Parts: sequence; C-alpha cells; structure tokens
Amino acid sequence: MTGSDILVACEKVSTQAEVTGMNRWYNSIEFNPGNSIHGSGERTGWGLRMVRSGKLGVSGEWGVINPFSLVDKVIGSCRYGPEALFSFPGESQGWEKAITSELTAITHSTVQNYLNELQTRIKDIHPSASLSARVQWGTDSFVIMNSNGLRGSYSKTTATTGVSVTLPSDSGLMQSGYSLTTTSSLPVMNDLIEMLLLPIQTGKVDSRCAGGKKKVVFSPAAFSLLLQAVRTGVSGKLLAEGASPLEAMEGKKVMADLLTIRDLPRMNSGGASAPFDSEGISTRDKTLFEDGIFTGFLHDLGSAAECGVESTGSSGRNLGEHSRPVCTNLTVDPSMDGSKDTLTETESGILVTSILSAGGGNAASGNFSLDCGRVYLFKRGEIKGYCDGCVLYGNAYDALSRVIAVGGRQYRIGTDLLPFISLDNISVR
Repeated sequence: MTGSDILVACEKVSTQAEVTGMNRWYNSIEFNPGNSIHGSGERTGWGLRMVRSGKLGVSGEWGVINPFSLVDKVIGSCRYGPEALFSFPGESQGWEKAITSELTAITHSTVQNYLNELQTRIKDIHPSASLSARVQWGTDSFVIMNSNGLRGSYSKTTATTGVSVTLPSDSGLMQSGYSLTTTSSLPVMNDLIEMLLLPIQTGKVDSRCAGGKKKVVFSPAAFSLLLQAVRTGVSGKLLAEGASPLEAMEGKKVMADLLTIRDLPRMNSGGASAPFDSEGISTRDKTLFEDGIFTGFLHDLGSAAECGVESTGSSGRNLGEHSRPVCTNLTVDPSMDGSKDTLTETESGILVTSILSAGGGNAASGNFSLDCGRVYLFKRGEIKGYCDGCVLYGNAYDALSRVIAVGGRQYRIGTDLLPFISLDNISVR
C-alpha cells in the first residue's frame, strides 16, 4: 500500500485530504553489568487528515493498514473535529532527500565496543560504579502528499542514547542519568562522562538546605526542564487561545540580556532536524529570543490562520493526532568568555544537576515547582557538600530575567543544545 492508495480512497468523500507515512528501521542495545541484549526491528505507519463539512479530522495506524478503514475513522473524527481554517499547501519544494549522518555505518559491534569503553573509563574514576545504558539507532523515512498536489519525502538516521550510573555511598545508592538524541554520531564520550559524573560529587553532607533566595546554577539537563515554559509560551496555538504569557510581548525585553534562544530545525546534527514540517511547509531556523528580546511565535497552518499570519514551518504531530506548533532543536547561545559550568562567576550558591519531578507548576503561565532531590553546595566556585530535599519554585520568565552567567560550552540534552546557566534570587525551600 502507498500514500496514493489512501488518497484515492478519500476522493469520493473529500476534496481536501493529506497523507503522511513513516517507515522506521532501528537497532538497539540494552547494556547492563555483565550482559547486553541486541535487538532490531521495523515499523510502518500511516496518518490521514481530511476536511469534511468544514471540519478537520485525523486518523492514523501502525502496521498493516486498510485504506478504507483509515478513511472511515477520519470521517468519524471530522464530526467533532475543529473548524478547518486553512487549506493544505499545494506546491512541493526542492527538498533534500536525506540528512547525511555518520550513524549509517555503525553496527551492534560498534555500539557494544563504545559502551564497553564507556564502562571502563567510568570505573577508572569510580571503581564501584555500575553503568546501564540503552542505545537505539536507525533510519526514519518520511513521506507526505495531499490532494492539492504536494509531494515530499526525506530520510534521516538518528541515535538516542540513554545512560545511567549507580554508585554506592555512605548515604545509600547515588544515581545519575543522561539522555540525548543526535543525527551526527554517537555522543562525545568525554561530554557524556562529565554529565554522568557531575551529580556524583564528594563533599560534606549538609542535611539542611536553608530556604530563601539563592544563586542557583542549572546544569544543561536541569536547564532543559526550566525551558519547558518557553517551549509552551512561544506556541502560536497558545497565543490563538489567549493563554500565552508572551502575548503582545514581541519586540520587548522578556529575559536577561545574556540569553539568546533559537529553534534550529536545519541544524546538521540535530535530532529533530527536518527539511519540512509535518504539514509539508519548509522549515527554517528561527531566533526566538535575541539578547533577551522576544522576536516572535512559532506557527503551524492552523494557528497561523487563527492569528492572521503565515506558518513558520513548525508543525509537529504523531500519527493520528492534530497538528500543533512545536520547538525542534532548542539551543541557547554560550558565553564567549565564560567558564564551562559558571561556578566561578557565581562564586557561591547551589548547583542543580537534575530534576526529580516538576509538579505543581503551569507550563502555560511559566510557574514552576521543581523537586531537585539532591543539590550541591559550592563556595568560591568549588563543590563543598550536598543536601537533599531541595525544591525550587517561582516563574520561569522571572527567573530567566535574572541570569548572571551563561556557560562557555553547549551540551546535548535530548534534542536541545544548552550551556550551564546561573540565576540570581531563586526561591528555595
């Protein structure tokens, strides 16, 4: 079956239909002390969007698909779907067919040797440490076509690496984890070790972390979660619903001068890179905040129609779901002259290396409550001890307006590329 077969099945019930398809071929290794499990597989899925009686419906399935069954499902979805305020694009672009990658040449043996070396190097630093990891890599092929004549396809090879280290200590087991996705190669091992072992610090235990306003350094992993408010706030869909805290803030100072935040769907090594979005609109790199100034929202076709603007090529969706504007590879510019981890510039405060949970917050408004579990106390730029049970709370936009230092290096976390960041006057309890 092909996407054309699905479009033919739609012809008698709608003049506006769009088909998306994905073929996913993957390999994986589950790595545990003394044991590894190798795997591989392939999945194919098709998604359908249709306009019928002025309403937009969706359906999607993985595996063997009956085109008429897919059409029946989307007709039902159209009955209660949102009003269709836009038409599907009708002109194909000169898109590249593939995103090149070193990953196409790696094998199970390559990844196994990489993880064995990673384990050896970690044990050289902490002989009692235990490494667990899951690496999945493979090629995704995408196709889109619609009844207005648009045709597009591309493929990309990615690797998602998730690792964790467990280390026994006087106060119990200490564990840290790290995950990232890239299209270029397996993670740089030195960076991976640094991020894994950063939370496993030595020092005097301080059972209390006195509350109040403090200087706080966020590692890239913790910073990524703080930026969830930004990912939500820049959505044109939230703007159309009247719920974005960034409404009427374009061209105005929102964050500290030290922050420039970009969304880069064209980044060569980005795990979320693509030549076009899930609606067939060409992607382009965008600066969301420049020197703290908000420059504009991300839009898909739907939110663009509601707001009277053009799509920014930012549509994202899973099979069988409605589109929404999304960030892809979110990056924050590093400092040109700052230290790697901003501890030196901050002098004294607490270092947050991970977030256990983000409960009680509201991503739409930017309010957050972050349970950090264990945090590290530093003075004069050096780790002196740690304490447990620390919670940070406040508003992300307010916090990001009080940046006092940005790290001089970027690290991958998920599909993001982020530095360390230091904030002043963060509420701690």
